[in-house]
Amino acid sequence: MAEAAFAYLYATDSSGVILDSEVLQNATVTAADADLAPGDIAEVTVPSIGIDESLPYIGRFGNDMFFSIGGAERWLLSNNVYLPGEQIPINQAPYVLCFLSGTMIATPDGEVAIETLKAGDLVLTAQGAARPVRWLARQTVSTLFADPLKTMPVRIRAGALGEGLPKRDLYVSSDHALELDGLLVQAGALVNGTTIVRHTDMPSPLVYYHVELDDHSLILAEGVPAETFVDNVTRRRFDNWQEAPEAPVAEMDRPRIKSARQVPARIRDRIDARVPAAVAAA
Repeated sequence: MAEAAFAYLYATDSSGVILDSEVLQNATVTAADADLAPGDIAEVTVPSIGIDESLPYIGRFGNDMFFSIGGAERWLLSNNVYLPGEQIPINQAPYVLCFLSGTMIATPDGEVAIETLKAGDLVLTAQGAARPVRWLARQTVSTLFADPLKTMPVRIRAGALGEGLPKRDLYVSSDHALELDGLLVQAGALVNGTTIVRHTDMPSPLVYYHVELDDHSLILAEGVPAETFVDNVTRRRFDNWQEAPEAPVAEMDRPRIKSARQVPARIRDRIDARVPAAVAAA
């Protein structure tokens, strides 16, 4: 059983507008499943106001959790301070995950940690062009109620993809695509259990970042061409969605590999051939 604790309870309407709030001495949410999906039942306990109920989970915003209490009314459990009238988006779909904080991104002035980038900063594309960051998306993710296959990063060991690629261990979300042989290959499809693994030994919460340019491009993350943000998901799943530009970004015209069975044999064989070298270098 996983459990999360909260300091505030908010009453909201069906769209997430804060109606009123209560400061809590203690509140917990307990769920049996690692992946808490909309409609699942969780135990919500708020001793200070006598609540101990099984409630349907509605969705979340960051680590905040929405529950239905009947009709159009919602409860929002949070550790953040909100004001009456403020609207908190209810995200029902799975998290959008990207680069783990600390990932080094190539810029004209050298590599920088992704979390230090801001709108207007220049990054280098895989073709060597200097392009301005349009938006740095940020998402905080709790691992308590999350599906490890969606939430935990894939670790690509240094040298696993080729000589010096990546330069250092690269941590990306399972659905984040890297460019290999002209294909966009999602990291989860490359897992081989040795040099490319699902890294589960992570703290909670995690912070992931994504870089948006004016188009769907390839930037260099630890030396590896990796995709920038594309509008196949809603920006409202990010913590700082209010900062995002409104104009959408279309996906580049390249084949996308989403599962291990789709990975061409030439790519799989090349990665397998790197296993001894990458392991020895670790």
